[in-house]
Amino acid sequence: MASAINEFSLGRIVVLSFLLTILTGTLLLLLPISLVSGQEPVSLVDAFFTSTSAVCVTGLTVRDTGTTFSLFGQGVILGLIQVGGLGFLTLSTFFITRFQWRKSGISLHHRQLLEISHGSVDAIHPRQLLKAILLFTFLVELLGAGLLFLRFSEIKPVPEAAWFALFHAISAFCNAGFGLYADSLMTFRGDLLINGTVMGLIILGGLGFLVVADVAERLRGLLRRQRGVLSLHSRLVLRTTLFLILAGTVPFIWLEGRGAAMGEQPGALFLESLFLSVTSRTAGFNTVDTALLTGPTLFLVILLMAIGGSPGSTAGGMKTTTAAVCYALLRSKARNRPRVECLERTVPEETVNKAMLVVTGYVLAIVIGIFLLQVTETGHPFSKTESDLFLGHLFEVVSALGTVGLSTGVTTTLSVGGKVIISLLMFVGRIGPLLAASALIGSTSKINYTFTEENVNIG
Repeated sequence: MASAINEFSLGRIVVLSFLLTILTGTLLLLLPISLVSGQEPVSLVDAFFTSTSAVCVTGLTVRDTGTTFSLFGQGVILGLIQVGGLGFLTLSTFFITRFQWRKSGISLHHRQLLEISHGSVDAIHPRQLLKAILLFTFLVELLGAGLLFLRFSEIKPVPEAAWFALFHAISAFCNAGFGLYADSLMTFRGDLLINGTVMGLIILGGLGFLVVADVAERLRGLLRRQRGVLSLHSRLVLRTTLFLILAGTVPFIWLEGRGAAMGEQPGALFLESLFLSVTSRTAGFNTVDTALLTGPTLFLVILLMAIGGSPGSTAGGMKTTTAAVCYALLRSKARNRPRVECLERTVPEETVNKAMLVVTGYVLAIVIGIFLLQVTETGHPFSKTESDLFLGHLFEVVSALGTVGLSTGVTTTLSVGGKVIISLLMFVGRIGPLLAASALIGSTSKINYTFTEENVNIG
């Protein structure tokens, strides 16, 4: 089996793993047992769309989860969310380790697999890493479910309340955005327990396991009166996450203070703005009607969705560290620094190049996605009356590519072609545009020469 694994490129292993799980979920959702009795059968495209959205932890839906799917169907969706949230590389770590762990250390191929998913894994045995991730995930999800159960048990029978609590806790931690209420969490827009728990789960899921482990280790060191410093990665993730939450909350309060989407009371306005800022970065839950948000607010949400969460987390998007490195690049060049500097550290040139490639890949995917969606959904892409749909389509494309799940109402109106396009964008967004491209291109031969250098005028 080890030789069989080595026959495939890294990109193709990831792509095939996601694709096979999506197809399995599609077939299960097509079964009559997956539907509520009396419900109209789910089409193949809708089942594929729902399965893709669940595996890619996006949350965009064309059929209401709570009223369309039975307990079995909801269980299938929840299982797909959990698998997609943890990541196939995490779940397959144990099986790959059995064939690739060597006395001399972990193989290069296996190390690449782990680092794509979690970052650096130096000195960490893969089995220990897997156990730690699973333990952390399940403990956080159970704690979140327990807190949500306290509120749901007040309005629902105990068994149903337990299921709703577990479903929403897993969906929130995995940054999926799937819910069993038709209006997401708008019913609980003023509930501090529901809002606080869901936001906490979203943030923990979006930070990444290694950041949480790093913070926990430093806290243990402080208790033992041992000095220690967080890694540059952890500091960047934490600072950028806090900045983005505040950078969303404050403008939302200002922009929506007298809007139709949010309440006018200061307390309600702050809570709804804070929740929107947190959920915009790949979570997909909403406590306000997104379609009623003002244009500037929608544009700011698009920016937050594009950035997303952090590497090695359940979140999608270009990632917080990518945005931080790009900012550090601009700041260093503006100060005429020879190298990119960030938090009193020099960022390797290879990391800077990777950040620029990620941004370029996402921008290209967004441009292609919005063009195709305009063609399939407007009939005539240059119609003046249909040009108003551009912002809604842009919002939908970025939401799909960032695996967010927020929508202005476009999802349910998509044509078959539009659903296929959004499904592909969710897929590309989950595995990453660069990894998707490498899987399509395949292996390339290494060249032993370079061409003559010649300058090009820029700007």
